[in-house]
Parts: sequence; structure tokens; C-alpha cells
Amino acid sequence: MTRIVLAFMSLLISSPAWADNLIYIDQVGSSATITIDQDGSGNSVGASGDDSKSDGASTILDIDQVGSSNALDYDVYGDNASVTATTNGNSSDIDIQVGTTGGTNGGSDDVTISITNPGNTNTVGVNVGATESLVDDVNVDIDLTSGSGSNTITVTEDSTATSILDKTTDIDIDGSTNTVTVTHSGASQHDTLLNHTGSSSTLSITQSGAEASTVDVNTNGSTSSVTINVSD
Repeated sequence: MTRIVLAFMSLLISSPAWADNLIYIDQVGSSATITIDQDGSGNSVGASGDDSKSDGASTILDIDQVGSSNALDYDVYGDNASVTATTNGNSSDIDIQVGTTGGTNGGSDDVTISITNPGNTNTVGVNVGATESLVDDVNVDIDLTSGSGSNTITVTEDSTATSILDKTTDIDIDGSTNTVTVTHSGASQHDTLLNHTGSSSTLSITQSGAEASTVDVNTNGSTSSVTINVSD
């Protein structure tokens, strides 16, 4: 087990191609660039209940994991953060928290999250904001395509952003028996775009708070269930 503390610096970590490589990051300070490459199965960055953390403005986080059964548990605090997670394999677990309580830079503004995985049976969770006062302007982009199936995506977003450009969720997913759940709340101008191809999937979108709301769902396939709830 490795624990790394960073401040005002750039980091490149490259893991060899054997299994069970564990990386923990606890980074404090602005303008950090963190790049992590892991090859092999059973690797992790952070762990459930002991997430890696970046606490500071202008963090650039780029994590690549190749192999099956990998895990990514990461908390991001601070403004102008960019999080890119690319996983290529099956049965991985990705959990990203933005602006939740616990960091000295607990608020987060202008944060972009991009997650890509062409594999199967993966679990992706993004939680933006523990309360409305902590977060503004977070855009989430998730791409689980190239024949993926049996994946679970959960996005929960609660922020103060009022522009339709500032609290967007864009999900592209294909394959059978996928489950997608998106919940937007707080302020207004919620915007969800979901492109889905495949059969027997469950798609659920809920948006509420201060009226303005946009939901755009394109689905192509049989026997899928789509539920959309929008309220003021």
C-alpha cells in the first residue's frame, strides 16, 4: 500500500502489468497535475471508505486503468478541476465525488468530469455536491460504448449553477441490460442528454428545482424501460 501526499506539483505514476497495485493520493494545493496509468486486473486508486483526494484549485487529474476488476475512488475539492478517467476492461468500479464535505476547498466551481469505458459489467457513480451551497458549474460526460453491456451508471448532482451550460450530464451507452439513473436538483437549468442503444435496459432521469429543465433521450432497442420525472 502506498500513500502519496502532494502539494503544488505534477505527478506521473505508472503501474506494471501485475494485479493488485494499490495507489492512494492525498493532494493539497493548487495547480496540481496528476497522471496515473495502471495495467492489469484488480488494481485500485483509492478504496471504498478511504478515497484518494485532491484538495485545491486548478487540479488536472488523468487516470488510465487497463484490465478487469479495477477500482477508482476519488474525491475532488476546489475550483477549475478537470477529471479524466479512462478504463478499458470489465467489472470495474468507478466512484467520483465532487465538492462533497471534507476538504478545505469544499466548494467546487467549473469542474469537468469525463469517464470512458468500452467494457462490460462496470459500475460508475458520480456524486456532485453534498448540499447546494458547496458546488457550482459541474459538467459530467460518460461514454460506455463499443458493445458494452450490463453496466450501471448513477449520477447525482446538486449544485447552485443556473446556466444550462454549467450543470450538464451527457451519457452515451450501448449494449443490453444497462441501468442508468440520473438525478439533478438545486438551482435551475438542469440539462441531461442520454444516447442509448440496446435492449432490456432501465433508464431513469429525475430533475427538480427552480423550474428550468431539459431532458433529451435517444434510445434504440427493444424492451427497455424509460422513466422521466421533471418538477419545479
